[in-house]
Amino acid sequence: MKTQAGAKKSKSVNFVSGFNSIKTKIIMAAISVAVIPLIIVVSVNFMKSQSESIRSSKDNLSWSAWYLQAAVQQIFEENKTALMGLASSSSMIDFLKNGETSENRADILRQMKLINESFKDDNQIVLSNMQGMMVLRSDEGKCVDISERDYFQKASKGEVNVAAVFVSGSTKVRNTCIAVPVKDDNGNVIGVLHRSYNINDLHAILAEDGIEAFIVDNAGILAAHSQYEIDADAEPVDFNKSPYMTSGKESDTYESTVTGHRTYVSYVKEPVSQYTICVAESVDTILAGARASAFSGIVLGLIVLVVVVIFSFIMSNKFTAPILEVDKSLGELADGKFKKIRRFVNRKDELGKIVQNTNSVIEKLETIVSYIKESANTVGNSSEELSEMANQIAATTESVAGAVQEIATGAAQQAEEIQSAAEGSNKITKAVESVQGSSNNVNELAARMKKASEDSSKSLMSLQESSSGMTTKIEEISAKISATQEAVADINERVEGISGIASQTNLLSLNASIEAARSGEYGRGFAVVASEIRQLADDSENLAQEIRGVMDALLTQAQEAVKAAVEIKEGNIEQQKALANTLLSVKGMLRDIEQTASGVNVISSDADECVASNKIVSDAMSSLTAISEENAASSETTGASVEELSATVTTLAESASGLHDVAEKLNEEIAFFK
Repeated sequence: MKTQAGAKKSKSVNFVSGFNSIKTKIIMAAISVAVIPLIIVVSVNFMKSQSESIRSSKDNLSWSAWYLQAAVQQIFEENKTALMGLASSSSMIDFLKNGETSENRADILRQMKLINESFKDDNQIVLSNMQGMMVLRSDEGKCVDISERDYFQKASKGEVNVAAVFVSGSTKVRNTCIAVPVKDDNGNVIGVLHRSYNINDLHAILAEDGIEAFIVDNAGILAAHSQYEIDADAEPVDFNKSPYMTSGKESDTYESTVTGHRTYVSYVKEPVSQYTICVAESVDTILAGARASAFSGIVLGLIVLVVVVIFSFIMSNKFTAPILEVDKSLGELADGKFKKIRRFVNRKDELGKIVQNTNSVIEKLETIVSYIKESANTVGNSSEELSEMANQIAATTESVAGAVQEIATGAAQQAEEIQSAAEGSNKITKAVESVQGSSNNVNELAARMKKASEDSSKSLMSLQESSSGMTTKIEEISAKISATQEAVADINERVEGISGIASQTNLLSLNASIEAARSGEYGRGFAVVASEIRQLADDSENLAQEIRGVMDALLTQAQEAVKAAVEIKEGNIEQQKALANTLLSVKGMLRDIEQTASGVNVISSDADECVASNKIVSDAMSSLTAISEENAASSETTGASVEELSATVTTLAESASGLHDVAEKLNEEIAFFK
């Protein structure tokens, strides 16, 4: 009954619920170690990507707005320059002051057509007097009164201006016009010269880069859009309440929700026309890349998580499988079965040692139990025979039983005490030897830990020196990039100078063409040269604009590189601090390891003394055993007499009977072990 109860108890102890299992705890710990940093990294990267995308998008929008503004400004500047050159010609001044002649009319028309041919479009140049009446058109069409038009009124006051968008009554096309005053030699305004421009031509410029861009005229009305052409009969779109019309700023970037969703808008005022060039991009489009990157990070994180789960499951099996085998073997031992562990006996780690030690314990217990079984059977059989013989002898030796009983009892008690002391001495010897072995192992482990810590200290010092060198290199790189920025800024200044020279050359070539035209046949060759010079000036201007764009992009990249270098430098400094703290910790650990090794040496020395002392005690036990044997021999000599023999036989009979009972009980208990 006792054996069955013990078996049931051992089986119930073997069961461990899922959440209390070491395997579950290892897996959950591994998942936690992987998931928590993963969530932090994905969140931080997403927020950083959002911020970086918005900043980069604002820079790109601003750059695009300035780029488009330069293209639009070039158109208006070229028209303005051509008209100013024509307005300053002597034929024009003579026409307005002294009246029309066939010569000055023909000369002006020729110059007008020459300008139109250079622009390669169908727009017309118109000359008006101070009363607002057209007096000459490049297409020699019908002249009408324009005195009520705003651009004429401003130009008649000496102001160069660009008109707001209007629909031409004759062509039904959305136009604007560039108007300049015609002044005499005294600087008095004597007429107005203006040139029309098809505003829909700006759509092609805006649509080139495939971005959302639009132009608002100086009256706050939408003039052109990159995504569609505006029909002449379309309802005007008013932007007068927009920030670029109300803020008073020449350029800026702001967030708009007018369309129902968040949008960033960058704008630049074109200085000649005061038109506003705007570039827009929705926040959803800007953040699409950041969201895609975050999604990729999440997917990658999930993959890593799956790998971690699989890896932790495999590793937990490697940890728990030997423990389960040991538990199973001990459970069998609790049921009285000696079952050695067959797996994991070749492992070199601590779990392998546990398996090997468990097998050793089971093997020794099995040997001891087998020996006890054999001894119990032998004692049982011998006790029965001895009991019968003692009963026969006791009948004739009862008279001498008293004296022999006392001697035999004393000898037996002394022998048992000596035997017990000898067994205790043996246990002490084994325990001290175990302590001695453990102290040696700990001493070796401390030595290895000390060596590993010293190696780690050297590696950390080397890493610290390398990190310091890296900081110096980063500072040198930052200085080089700053020098590049200064060089780019200097190049931009030179490009501005080239652009100014090109504009002046263009104006001079136009004047030269006019003078060559006045010279007739003699100036024809000079006119060709002047035309080539003007073309070269235009090419120089275009090339200067391209160089400016490239230099601006290079300047932006250099600024970003300087910022990145500063961030890397700061991170490297933090790393040096962490390395210094780690180095201090390693040095402290070295001191602790040395103290541990010293303590282990003391323990080992004390254990040696215990072993030596125990050997002395063991020798003493051997001497006592010899004395006990001599006492037993003396009692046997004394028992030669009948009285002593009777006492001995009586005692032996009683002992044999008791020994038989003990042997039976021992057999019952040993029967628990199979």
